[in-house]
Amino acid sequence: MGLLYPNQCPVCGKLIPFNQTYCKCSDAPSQLVPLNDDDPSFKDDPLHPFAAVWYYGGRIRFDLLSLKFHRKASLAKPLGLAMAQRVAQAFPTVSFDCVTFVPMTADDLRERSFNQSALLAQWVARAFFIQCSALLQKVRATPCQHTLNQTERLANLEHAFAPTALVQPGSTVLLVDDIKTTGTTLRRCRDTLLEAGVKEVYCLTCAMSDYSSLDF
Repeated sequence: MGLLYPNQCPVCGKLIPFNQTYCKCSDAPSQLVPLNDDDPSFKDDPLHPFAAVWYYGGRIRFDLLSLKFHRKASLAKPLGLAMAQRVAQAFPTVSFDCVTFVPMTADDLRERSFNQSALLAQWVARAFFIQCSALLQKVRATPCQHTLNQTERLANLEHAFAPTALVQPGSTVLLVDDIKTTGTTLRRCRDTLLEAGVKEVYCLTCAMSDYSSLDF
């Protein structure tokens, strides 16, 4: 699975080696998520197979907040291409039929004018010459997940997502979101796709919260 685009620093755009994610211009890069499946971050993860590029903090936190709330859409390209590199590392033998993303409600999309997860997914798809399709829709508004505990998160998103007519039964799909905290949103989306006939769903985020800091 080859990548189309060169590796660039998300901060300054400078070309850097493929085993690096930032160049020296960044003063606070976040820690790369280990590839070791025995790491506590991945052990017994209900989202498996799942991959992320960074822990949520430092420069990555700043960039994702800028992308999401300050409309810095230009950040989607370098971050999305870094995610594509992570896919090539984590799932080197998987042939994906398409890339999809966690959806927003129509009202939220109108208010923000774009879905940051969709922008990231589009760049991941471009890197592998595969299609990015909106396989999911969010059919009801829900309170923000970060205000809820784990039990409340699961109940909050029950029946919140539905498949679209673009779902292809028997396909292998890469599901993209910007950040994973507990993984509840991704799990609901993944289960919706599987119930609609998708054969396999692999989950990918730009960043993930450090499990040691979470209250389960």
